[in-house]
Amino acid sequence: MSMSFSEQLRRNAEPWWSGAVEHPFTVQLGDDSLPNAVYLRYLLQDYAFIGTLADHAALSIAAAPDMASKGVLAGFLAALTSAENDYFERSFAALGLEPAQYRAPALNPVAQLLAREMRDAQACGYADMIVVLACAEWVYLSWAQREAQKAPPTRFWLHEWIELHVLPEFEAFVAWLRAQLDSFGDLNAADRERLEQRFSRMAWLEQAFFDVLLTEQE
Repeated sequence: MSMSFSEQLRRNAEPWWSGAVEHPFTVQLGDDSLPNAVYLRYLLQDYAFIGTLADHAALSIAAAPDMASKGVLAGFLAALTSAENDYFERSFAALGLEPAQYRAPALNPVAQLLAREMRDAQACGYADMIVVLACAEWVYLSWAQREAQKAPPTRFWLHEWIELHVLPEFEAFVAWLRAQLDSFGDLNAADRERLEQRFSRMAWLEQAFFDVLLTEQE
């Protein structure tokens, strides 16, 4: 039985894929041992990045080839701008930050590279835009599924972040993204190679994003 294109992309993205999914940051998050100062740095960067991700999702909706795809992506965008945004605001409040402190933080160098990768994908079209989304969201589903098997962290901002990424709706969205990736396996060799390179770059960036958070701790 031949390997699906999504699985091919994941395997070709090693060692960065496993480096992101199994990163000490994600393990410490699930163990409830991650220092608040480190998680707050993460939240600030991720919240700044969520705006970029929401824009990317909106542009993906516009580029989607059919109404069914537009509907799935619209559901993801709705979750980003409602439940997920609410989580961030409650977490910042619990960690003692005022809105002025988290609404426009400067992006660190890796977050800037992630934003650039998204802009580059947007210039290339729908398949590239889906590859960026699929890698990022599949990484989060993968580590969250592992950490959800542990006793939940006592701090709600850690516990709920895991929960958000193992919701049935999120699992279904990642399954849909993987099916989209599989459909790109019919593209020509040059397009497939470009998508493989983009997926691997995204996996590397996801690992690097976690790396820099723990490096800043030292």
